[in-house]
Amino acid sequence: MEQHSAHAPRDRRRHRADRSASSGAPRPPRPPRPSGARLTGLGCGLLAVGAMTAAGGLDALLLGGDPAVYGICFVLVSAVCALWVRPAELLAAPVAAPIAFTAGALFLGDEADGAAGLLVELVTVLAVNAGWVYGGTLTAVAVVLVRHRGAARRRAAPADRDGRADREGPDRKDADRAAARSGPAG
Repeated sequence: MEQHSAHAPRDRRRHRADRSASSGAPRPPRPPRPSGARLTGLGCGLLAVGAMTAAGGLDALLLGGDPAVYGICFVLVSAVCALWVRPAELLAAPVAAPIAFTAGALFLGDEADGAAGLLVELVTVLAVNAGWVYGGTLTAVAVVLVRHRGAARRRAAPADRDGRADREGPDRKDADRAAARSGPAG
């Protein structure tokens, strides 16, 4: 039976690095990593539902179901989820927000008899706290729009050799080159 050492992966990486350095071929640049942790769309939804369920349970247990405390928690969770979701899945944050509010709102209503009573209490809590639902969802939408616009600006601003953005555009450059070729204006 073959034995593996704990340093085998490191040794292989070192061997690959030695090989690429000895061949003289330049190594391709590493793609830039996003700063901080990023959530997938599913992770964003799970974080929001989990946080709001915990907030609803704690609010009901400690504060008797105060809707203002729950609403403030909801707005904060909506903003955090919109900030942490991956750029490719930005739409997940505004979608997950009202679902998360509903999950935690199960704890906020009065005690009910049976499933029908629980459903009536849930709809009542959602109707009474509609302002918080809209506020948190709009917070998530605003954060997502700001992030999307910032990403679009970064993609649209190509950098030249000095690292400065080209503000004149390609048409202006072509016109300048054509004028330079034709010689001084008479």
